[in-house]
Amino acid sequence: MTTVARYTRTADDRLGSLFWVDGEMMSDYQLFGDVMAFDSTYRSNKYKKPLVVFSGSNHHKQTTIFGFALLEDEEVRTYRWLLLNLVDVMGEKTPCVVVTDGDKAMRAAIAEVFPAARKVFKKAMYANFEVEDFEEYWKTAVESLGLQNNSWVQQTYEVKESWATAYLRGTFCAGYRTTSRCEGINAYIKGFLKSTDSILELVHSLDRVVKVYRNNEVTVQFYSTYYSPVLTTGLDSIELFASKLYTRAVFREVKKQIKGVATLLFRGRDSISTTVVYKFSRMGAPGRIHKVLFDPDDKKIQCDCSMWNSEGIPCSHIFCVMKYEGLEQIPDSLILRRWCKDAKDSRRMPVTMRPGDEGRMLRYAALSSATSLVARLGSDEREDFEFAKESIASLIDKLRHRVYERAGGQPGMSGWKAMKDPVVARTKGAPKRKKEFDQCSQPDVRGKRRCCTKCGTPGHTKRTCSGYCARGVSGIGNGVSPTDGNGSHDGSAAASASLPTELGHAYEVI
Repeated sequence: MTTVARYTRTADDRLGSLFWVDGEMMSDYQLFGDVMAFDSTYRSNKYKKPLVVFSGSNHHKQTTIFGFALLEDEEVRTYRWLLLNLVDVMGEKTPCVVVTDGDKAMRAAIAEVFPAARKVFKKAMYANFEVEDFEEYWKTAVESLGLQNNSWVQQTYEVKESWATAYLRGTFCAGYRTTSRCEGINAYIKGFLKSTDSILELVHSLDRVVKVYRNNEVTVQFYSTYYSPVLTTGLDSIELFASKLYTRAVFREVKKQIKGVATLLFRGRDSISTTVVYKFSRMGAPGRIHKVLFDPDDKKIQCDCSMWNSEGIPCSHIFCVMKYEGLEQIPDSLILRRWCKDAKDSRRMPVTMRPGDEGRMLRYAALSSATSLVARLGSDEREDFEFAKESIASLIDKLRHRVYERAGGQPGMSGWKAMKDPVVARTKGAPKRKKEFDQCSQPDVRGKRRCCTKCGTPGHTKRTCSGYCARGVSGIGNGVSPTDGNGSHDGSAAASASLPTELGHAYEVI
């Protein structure tokens, strides 16, 4: 699969930062990139550079990976470079919500590149407050703890719109509330990586991780496609429609809301012009009234609980209105396609007319996702395989003829300028006592070995001396160097390999 990469060079012509995505990642980002999470993990490579993983939630509410990056450092300028390149590669599509931790460099870069995004931090408040209730609760809690003058409390309160559930109500988060999913990805990825990995080994290992996630998606998609639910809510027509529409993971959430209709109490029905206003309360909480607006002409339904806006599925109040109005299907205005079984249908994928290599990569991403489905369906039966093979061969011939007529030949690859591996980043802690030598500038110094005090030969002690060693049977006089056999003291020859050598087989740069 074709991959696009962006990188920087340091002043001494070494690799600085590296960002890369493949075609299917780009396709997934176009479908599910409305909510994006990213976080850094460490000790994943021998250069000790932080590895950044961009991820999101697919239509099965599984983790899907949008891209990877190795960063030169964690300064604001580096994160700014990374996010700007992400936006550029992804066709200028920016997420509505960015889920990350409270890192100041990340927050500054996100605020600049994604000014409209709302960040959800690890210490988010889960309490389902209204704004007024939140303000009262916060004030009371701060005063009771005597933290009115605490600088951290004041700074946190100033950005409450970014983390408080009361202010995030109505903002679509695709089920994200904290970075716990990012931490889960990092923990899983570390099982595939070693702290001694080179860049090539790192890229190959991460490719294995991506394949595991994609295989999980294929498995769940199969069960969603051939899943037949048992209808239990009493609203059979609505429940059956939802089971055919949504993936299994989303349908489970929708079914809970349909069941919740039984716990609602009808409190009244009014009309404002052509709009009908329903009022409901829940059993056990009669004081909390929810209003639902229904437009009979457009079949539009809105509820003040904002569950549709934040979760992308209808709430129990909306399903209750559907019950009273005799609707047997969920209106189109309440169907979020990212949660549907056909979310990755090639006919629904957005097509970009953006010129240049980025536009080509986005179109490639859409087609690669479609052809992967062809491969899965066409490999089940021999007859289907033969049909798919002949159809693909015919399509290839036609496309090749069109390309050759237009371009006059097969396009070639642009060359690389040689670039060295990155240097190993400095880590925190006390410096090593042992003096380190630069292998390129220091002479080959033979390491000292303890010698026998009886015969003067290294490799044993006086107590184990056999008496034959002095005759030249063993010792360094046999011409054996204490190096590793290849003439290298620490295997550092591999570290001087150029970047094209390590990455040339890992991806194609467009």
